[in-house]
Amino acid sequence: MSIQEQIERLAIEQAVYKAIGADVATNDPDNLRAAVNQYYYDLYEQTGATGFEVRLRGQKVGTYGFDKVKGQKARTERIVTVTDHAALLADESDDFNDWLSAYVTEHMDELAVRYATETGELLDGMAVVEREHPATPDTIRPSGKLRVHPEKVAAALGNALPATIAGLLEGGK
Repeated sequence: MSIQEQIERLAIEQAVYKAIGADVATNDPDNLRAAVNQYYYDLYEQTGATGFEVRLRGQKVGTYGFDKVKGQKARTERIVTVTDHAALLADESDDFNDWLSAYVTEHMDELAVRYATETGELLDGMAVVEREHPATPDTIRPSGKLRVHPEKVAAALGNALPATIAGLLEGGK
């Protein structure tokens, strides 16, 4: 392909891209893609299906689907937390006070956890508490993925392809 043909092709492709870019952008909640996404999301909520065929003039030209997000099982973890900073600082353990003096007070919670983890010792002012992590259900990402095969779109449109592209370039929806 000569450079002139490349320039012409780029001009055509840029014009098509500019004409349709706003409609297919994934960051606009009011565009064509958002409306289609909402339609398929509603179908997912009604049926539980996460994948759908995209048809043009009765011919399959692609798919629209949602990624599944694995839910989390409920769990409880044990962590060390400082319940009384003053009591912890007042503790007479030389080892702890020597260890702590190397760090700044603003990081005391993280440091107390580190000390307890490294030594296995809980001092006055520290406690093991349980932190609840509720279960979350399996779900889907709310933004769907559109996969379209351009050659199948062209075949489905057939002779109507030039007029369809011209309509897009002229601002038609």
